[in-house]
Amino acid sequence: MGHKRKQSDTEPAASPEPPHKEEPSTHELSDNESDAGSDTSVGSNEIVEVDFEFFDPKEQDYHAIKRLLMGVFGDDSEDFDIGSLADLCLAQTAIGSTVKMDETGDPYAFLTVLGMQEHGQKAVVGQIRQYLLKKVPGSEKSRLEKILAANVGLVLNERIINMPPQIVPPMFRMLMEELGWAKEDGKPVDFDYYLVMAPMYRETEAEDLDNDGDEDGDKEEQGRGRRPKKSKLELDAYVHAEDEFIEEFACF
Repeated sequence: MGHKRKQSDTEPAASPEPPHKEEPSTHELSDNESDAGSDTSVGSNEIVEVDFEFFDPKEQDYHAIKRLLMGVFGDDSEDFDIGSLADLCLAQTAIGSTVKMDETGDPYAFLTVLGMQEHGQKAVVGQIRQYLLKKVPGSEKSRLEKILAANVGLVLNERIINMPPQIVPPMFRMLMEELGWAKEDGKPVDFDYYLVMAPMYRETEAEDLDNDGDEDGDKEEQGRGRRPKKSKLELDAYVHAEDEFIEEFACF
């Protein structure tokens, strides 16, 4: 079951057609959403139509999946054997999806879930486990250890930066269907928890303090060789919009 179906990223959030059915689909982009370096001859009302299709993971996707996995962990990706993690994702041909323009192209997005208990002896799963325990606050460490001792499904969800988020709901619906079929086949996918790797970014802005509006105070501070005090405003945000929604249902 290599090819799944075409999917419009603009289609309403209704139950998807069965995976074997295909539908024509387009993603409409104005030239304002397109690359700044695009052809200047394109008119302001020009529409670009792009078809996306869903496929099962394949060996030919290895390098693209590896690159996407590096995005999941960001600057910390060097701490993991990403190649082995990509191999685990590709070995599950019946679980997970990739999104491409055609069967021979590279994936622009992928979604899968790995059983941390099933693959617990794999070095990369141990690396992820230690990474999570290192990141969690000390007061929550014992709680996370109990969760990781259960049957946990590690959700890996990544896409290129310009990929429209409308592809995400059908990918998750298909994933739940596939897990249901795998469970019927006796595979250990009846997870107690789903652990979602949700990359975040932090914006930090420096703001001058005005010493309660005393401009002379600022000048006096500068005259003594001291710079005006600054405060930092830190804003955390999820890289993927869907993770903000998932957080509402998280138990940790």
